[in-house]
Amino acid sequence: MAHIKLHLLNIFRLKINKPFVEYEGKTVGDIINQFVAEYKNKLDEGLLSKNQKKLHPQIVVLLNGRNVAQKGKLKTKLIDGEDLYVSVPITGG
Repeated sequence: MAHIKLHLLNIFRLKINKPFVEYEGKTVGDIINQFVAEYKNKLDEGLLSKNQKKLHPQIVVLLNGRNVAQKGKLKTKLIDGEDLYVSVPITGG
């Protein structure tokens, strides 16, 4: 099991009121699932899927600067000490 720091960016940091949380897991999905299970009551509907059991598909999860939330990459194996970042996409003009 890898010890991972999940950095909370923008709305996640505001909702949880922490800059990061720490978990242990083998894959990115393990970490995200633990986060959702622990904090789903603090996250609104726009951040969670319809069944409120996982993050909304638009949420950005970065591992080593790469978006891993798309195309099943939540199965990406983790190495102890890696950092994950979770954010919502920001747009503007």
